[in-house]
Amino acid sequence: MISEVLMIIAGILVYIPQVFLYIYHSILASKCKVAIRESSGTLQANTAENISFILPVRREPLEYIEEAATFVHKLGIPGYELIIVSDDPPEEKDDLFRLVSKLRDMGVNAWIIWRSVPRGYRTGALNDGLLLSIGDYVYVIDVDSRPEKSFFERAVGILKEGNDVVAVVGRWEPLNQNTRVSQALAYALKFMTRILYKSRSNRGLFTYPLGTGTLYKAVILKSVLNGWDEERIQDDVELGARIIKSGYRVFYLDDQAILVENPDTYKGFRIQQARWAYGALDAAIARFKHILSSKTPLRVKVDAILYPTQYVLQSLVFLGTILLAILAFLGVREPQSLTILFTTWLLSLALYSLTMHYCGGEELSKWWIIVQAGRLAALTNAISPYIAYNTLKALLRIRVEYKRTPKGRFQWLGGGLRPPLELILGLVLLCAGVMGLFNGWRTSWIWLLASSIGYLYIVYRFPRDVFYS
Repeated sequence: MISEVLMIIAGILVYIPQVFLYIYHSILASKCKVAIRESSGTLQANTAENISFILPVRREPLEYIEEAATFVHKLGIPGYELIIVSDDPPEEKDDLFRLVSKLRDMGVNAWIIWRSVPRGYRTGALNDGLLLSIGDYVYVIDVDSRPEKSFFERAVGILKEGNDVVAVVGRWEPLNQNTRVSQALAYALKFMTRILYKSRSNRGLFTYPLGTGTLYKAVILKSVLNGWDEERIQDDVELGARIIKSGYRVFYLDDQAILVENPDTYKGFRIQQARWAYGALDAAIARFKHILSSKTPLRVKVDAILYPTQYVLQSLVFLGTILLAILAFLGVREPQSLTILFTTWLLSLALYSLTMHYCGGEELSKWWIIVQAGRLAALTNAISPYIAYNTLKALLRIRVEYKRTPKGRFQWLGGGLRPPLELILGLVLLCAGVMGLFNGWRTSWIWLLASSIGYLYIVYRFPRDVFYS
């Protein structure tokens, strides 16, 4: 009896979070192709001027910093300034100062702040840059993002006309698709942007700012919001919660692209998503009361809480999968209810797949979509233990250090040997799936085998990222 209850619990953990997410996103997706009426017509473009660009750097390739600074200069925005805030170690300080001197000789209005003590890490760097900025508007730029000049012209017009608008967010688009990882993530980015931003905006839900891709009204960011919270590592989610509470809103501008670089390696993707999982939930917990006490409709509050807690669902699926594997080795009988759950999950997955095609891939070949969707599923599955671990740390309120996603040549550098967790889990789930089949399971063995294939695919395709840190 206890074993059957455990099987049902495992099935609920595995299937229900996915069914909920698939259906919820599919409902949102019905608005993914509807034009955002407020973004055209009444809000005209203005001359983009007096913008302070803040560029936080730490162990970034110098060529990336130079390219980003040159890009900002070539935008041709009158009265712009570029504030580079460095948390690099002392031995790299001189190289950075020489680079800034070179940039200034080239006509780039660049300044540098070197912080000997990296207080608050990224958010602390942003606050120091904000404190010294003099522009009417503030834009946080990463070394690997490339906003269009027209975005600033449109965004400035919106900020000038909308008294209750504190920030404008552009549409994220992939900058690179040169590896298997970045290709899959580019496909996912196109789809998720239309779901999490365009569709939610069309439904009147709250738009969270993005770490890069957001133009802020400086006076409100400084005097009302008091910058970023240095206790949190996910600055966009945390700031978004305080914006909701303050009564201001963030405007989503779908017709202007912000090109951002996706990780090229599985290692980079794993580091990025683990940080986002911790940071989003940590911010949601810290600012939960801000969202609930805001003067927004209940549906907006619920969605604003669901958005930063979506990684919890992936963590539950991982825990359910591990529990299923344990029960397979124990020879537990599979109850009929798990077949019903599996069938429900399969139907919701089919609906979700159609939604992805409708919202993010109708112009692509079917074979390319299938390949990228399968690759994306394997990548998402493989990082599940890291998502679950960081989610648990956020729930236990364990502080973690901000860990940047490696870029440029740094993402290809290998470290020492690490436990090949992906290989271990892949083999364990493979054996558990076979055991489930021998135990007479109707459907759960299929899930275990499918999960094992995801892990083993990552080991096969990206062995260096699996075996080396």
